[in-house]
Amino acid sequence: MRSCTGIVLLLAAFACLCISASASTMEEDADHWIKEGYKQMWKGSFSQANESFEKALQIYDQAIAARPGDINATLNATNKKILLLVKLGRFDEAISTLDSTIKSYPENLKAWKIKGFSLINIAEKSIAESSEAENGTVGSNTTELDGRYNQSLQAFQRALDLDPDDAEAWRGRALAYSGLKDHDEALKASDKAVEIDPGYGQAWLDRGILLLEMGRTEEALFALDRALSIQPDNLDALSIKAEALTVLGRYQEAEAAFYQAMDMDSERYETGDSEVDWLL
Repeated sequence: MRSCTGIVLLLAAFACLCISASASTMEEDADHWIKEGYKQMWKGSFSQANESFEKALQIYDQAIAARPGDINATLNATNKKILLLVKLGRFDEAISTLDSTIKSYPENLKAWKIKGFSLINIAEKSIAESSEAENGTVGSNTTELDGRYNQSLQAFQRALDLDPDDAEAWRGRALAYSGLKDHDEALKASDKAVEIDPGYGQAWLDRGILLLEMGRTEEALFALDRALSIQPDNLDALSIKAEALTVLGRYQEAEAAFYQAMDMDSERYETGDSEVDWLL
């Protein structure tokens, strides 16, 4: 009897290993199609790019179905699925997926952060699409955008109710307030994010952008340098730093930062590395 029990346990362990390996392979396949999508975008083949993103989306659905008992893995795949839906402009599906996720995991910190960041991504994507349609003039419905940012704030507040010391949730809160143009509240949340986690490079980058918008350029440059000391290959931080240096009249340094960013940008697209910040 003990021998049979041992065999059953061994088979169960082997099955778990197979599922884990299969899930890992699926994520690698999805990453491949995402990179292919960016390669096609760089070439101007937008239809083929969307086909690649669609394939990645299908793989994430398979990954979610394959691991119903692994909450963390399920949420990771769900997060990437939502980001791809936003990338494809399928906002209704993204929001439906968010609502379903929260319904399944109402007390999960990560689920609420996913909702908060995803709503910000939807708002920013809406602004970008509207700006393109209006030839550079942002024409999105302000009430609708404010609604997205306010919903995002509520999601991050729920996350902070679960863990008041979560730096990611404080960073998200800062981004939501920035979207609402409430710079003072955004800065307070940013202060908290970098206080909790001084090594949080993305939070320093967001802080630099916020301070630059507030006209506090020297402080912005300090924050951007902190971001780059943590993430030297952060293209966004380097690009914004070039902008800050230009505002300060430090043109030679700005030019050097600009060309470094251009080189990094070209290399990224040649390799097909994703520009999407997976966030969590």
